[in-house]
Amino acid sequence: MAVNCATSNSQYDRLKEVKEFDESKMGVKGLSDSGITSIPRFFMHPPETLPCNNLNSSTNTTSIPLLDLANLNSPTHRPQIIQQINPQIIQQIKDAAATWGFFQVINHGIPASVLDETIRSITAFHEQPHEIKAKHYRRQEHHGVMYTSNNDLYRSKAATWHDSLQVFTAPEEMKG
Repeated sequence: MAVNCATSNSQYDRLKEVKEFDESKMGVKGLSDSGITSIPRFFMHPPETLPCNNLNSSTNTTSIPLLDLANLNSPTHRPQIIQQINPQIIQQIKDAAATWGFFQVINHGIPASVLDETIRSITAFHEQPHEIKAKHYRRQEHHGVMYTSNNDLYRSKAATWHDSLQVFTAPEEMKG
């Protein structure tokens, strides 16, 4: 698919379109379920952010960064980890986050059944009717359940095609 790297000077009120989307509280899933036939413009990256010089690059065989925590889970390493995490792992996390923005963790010790149940629960939330999900749609973090689309919706040049479900479970501060 060809990408047009020419700049566009048309009159477009991105903030208005973003605000309408955000206030609908439908998120990307609701937008998709609504039967849209074209992607709203605020999801499209401006030409100046596209990698125009690398459009035909087929030599990139780099894979998603993989962090192996096998040694961290062994009983002999556990006490040492509590005091100080392996600097090599920390550097791998920093590098992956800075370069890719994400990474895959393996040998973390979380049972597959827990991961499967987490995925089932998140899917069940997103499959609920709009009216139920909208009760949790907000931009205020650190308070209970927060369902939102694009944490940086108002700050980014282009929205990403995802919704988020966050649950904050830290104890409330004691009032003295």
